[in-house]
Amino acid sequence: MKMKNVLILKIFRHRWPVLAVLGTTAIIFLWPAVPLHGLDNWIRMYLNSGYLTYLYPIVALLSGINVGIYTYHKTVQPCCPVGSVKTGATGSFLGVFFGACPACIPAIAIFLPLSANVFLSRVAPIFSLVSIALLIFAIDRMNGFRKVL
Repeated sequence: MKMKNVLILKIFRHRWPVLAVLGTTAIIFLWPAVPLHGLDNWIRMYLNSGYLTYLYPIVALLSGINVGIYTYHKTVQPCCPVGSVKTGATGSFLGVFFGACPACIPAIAIFLPLSANVFLSRVAPIFSLVSIALLIFAIDRMNGFRKVL
């Protein structure tokens, strides 16, 4: 099997799926700057967190690839089964939700007791790993790892 015919790589040959991947990845990766009130605060938090340095870019990229595959199925080759797209959209939403955005824990600190915030900050890497697993599952359900013509 030629690797270039695998859907996850083939989407990068078309303009709209590539724009969807790049745009979604950039938005997800940079959006914590909004609740943290600035890009400098986000970069400082990002660089001072061990798990964020590795897991958050993976979540952002997989989310972008998921949206890119969806865009590919809608614009380039509209022939995927409806069930796969629904599963992919759900997986993408849940993946981003479980990604434990690094700005979310400080933002919800106002609403939750300190013990809940400490717990959430301790299990945030687990949420990120669950997010990665859900996104890989969604990409697989959308035939991202299969050969296409």
